[in-house]
Amino acid sequence: MKMEYDVGGLDAADVHRAYAVIQHVIPGIDLEEWKALTATAASRHDWLTVTDSRGYIRGLCYVFTREHPVRGSQLEVPIFAAVSLVDKHGVARQLFELAKSRAKQAGVETIHFWAAGSMDWESLAKLREAAPWDDGVMYHLKTDRTFLC
Repeated sequence: MKMEYDVGGLDAADVHRAYAVIQHVIPGIDLEEWKALTATAASRHDWLTVTDSRGYIRGLCYVFTREHPVRGSQLEVPIFAAVSLVDKHGVARQLFELAKSRAKQAGVETIHFWAAGSMDWESLAKLREAAPWDDGVMYHLKTDRTFLC
């Protein structure tokens, strides 16, 4: 049975539903912090979701573009979470395709998926500035290949 999903950016109406996922990804974040992180349309722009037919968020990722000192502009993906008892791979595939689409929109050729545990979640602003370059997996859009950082 093929599952149907709604994919796109995080809507204001789904912030509470997304909290059910993000609290497992960022231990210690409370609902008020999450609401502050996603309070405006601009702050929700970088959060991508995969939602099932019942309205449950099954996939959540955080993306932003940044200049790598050697590779140039690339899409950074510090959070990539697929949550489903019956279709985790399908959710991950949808989320991956959504990240690829965002990278193409941004005009970048590489996506950097960070290794779990390499992040300091004090603030997303700090995360954007001081994020690691040498961990995780890189995906190259033109060659459709991955390589370790």
